[in-house]
Amino acid sequence: MKRWLRTLLILLPITCLALCGLTVFVFLPQLREARAANSQGTATATVERRDLDDVLIASGTLRPERSVNLVFEVSGSVRAVNVRPGDAVKAGDVLATLDTTQLEHQLEQARQSLIIQEANYANAIKPPSEREVTQARAALAQAEATLANAQATFDNQQNVITQSCANVAATEDNFKLAQDAYDRYVAEGYQFDVDFRPDMDSQAGKALKQARDQRDSAAASCSAARRTQSSDAALKAAEAQVAQAQAALNALLEGATKEQREIAAAQLAQAKLNLTQAERNLSKATLSAPVNGILSAVNISEGQVVGSGAQPAFVLADTSALYVEIGVDEVDISRVQVGQQVRFTLLGVLSENALKGVVERKNVAGEAVQGVVTYGVRIKVTDRVPQLLGMTADVEIIIATRNGVLTVPTRAIRRAADGRQFVLVQRTEGDPAQIEVQSGLSVGELTEVSGEGLREGQTVLIGSTTTRTAGGGLFGGGR
Repeated sequence: MKRWLRTLLILLPITCLALCGLTVFVFLPQLREARAANSQGTATATVERRDLDDVLIASGTLRPERSVNLVFEVSGSVRAVNVRPGDAVKAGDVLATLDTTQLEHQLEQARQSLIIQEANYANAIKPPSEREVTQARAALAQAEATLANAQATFDNQQNVITQSCANVAATEDNFKLAQDAYDRYVAEGYQFDVDFRPDMDSQAGKALKQARDQRDSAAASCSAARRTQSSDAALKAAEAQVAQAQAALNALLEGATKEQREIAAAQLAQAKLNLTQAERNLSKATLSAPVNGILSAVNISEGQVVGSGAQPAFVLADTSALYVEIGVDEVDISRVQVGQQVRFTLLGVLSENALKGVVERKNVAGEAVQGVVTYGVRIKVTDRVPQLLGMTADVEIIIATRNGVLTVPTRAIRRAADGRQFVLVQRTEGDPAQIEVQSGLSVGELTEVSGEGLREGQTVLIGSTTTRTAGGGLFGGGR
């Protein structure tokens, strides 16, 4: 006999014995358990096709997009307050106004100043008109004529003085000669007559008197001429008028200098800025809502004096978007991802259907409170919800979803000694059939299963024990 045939005859009985032992020690006890279960009314369940969601449960608070502090940027007395705390307002709604009397006065002043500076700038840059040039030339000619008259008057007065004072020296000499003659007349008279008395009616006396009168008359005429002479101030003033008229004509012909134009332009720009600021200040006396929202605080009243940068007049909750803010435990935060869908309910709102949202952001820095570390997660509300800010929300973050999968109670899944998973499917006649399965997502008491021969509607036997894997799932399923 060939060696391979002899080896086959030896191994065949051994293999048969091994299979019989496996049947006796593994499958027969399970079949007996199934039979016992059937005989004792063991619980059963139906294989169902359904959707499974693995969710993370948390609670949080309904929050607005942001809170906006609204303040008056100008000081004044509050004229009117149009809203109360809790009012819903739209963007552009007037919340309050200030008294604008002073602001309107400042605006009018700025307008008048701008008109003046516009005229100054226009004069600085425009060329002269023929009329203006003609007037400037006429003014120069008038000033020159005035100067000529002043010069002529001044020169004529000099001639008068010269003529009036020309005889003063001659009359003074004649007076001295007459005085000498009179002195000799007196001396000779005393020499020949001790009783002599000078006589002014004598020839020498009359000559002296006439010479004195002539001298005094000439001196008086000269003094009078000098007194009536005008000072050269009039002449200098006339000269200054000519220079001024000439400069005005030159400036008119040359136009404004670069520096003058720049100054006029700067003054005009400043006047425009002042007007813009005055208009802005007047507009700031009205405080309007920048966005749609709810007024969470009103801190002013009519008649109250407010200053710029003081306490916010209003606190506006921007409800253009609503969020639910929750804290997630550190053991669960790794399961939360941006974009995951969310279901939630509001504690004070009765609703048949859960509201919807989406995870928008999660913090990467945790916060420890009494030894418990949590991470903030922000959920954007995508449904229309009552704007009851601060209300508590019970949240379910959908971590994973299985749509239209076969499910059985988790306790219906059994594990063989070699690690295989199976369920016992009840049959109309005979012992339950054993179907090998693979488990998937587990949610609550249900687990996703799949396997050849497993169909929706089949009845499975529920065992008394189950086995869980690390991480909270069953047989490798999700949490």
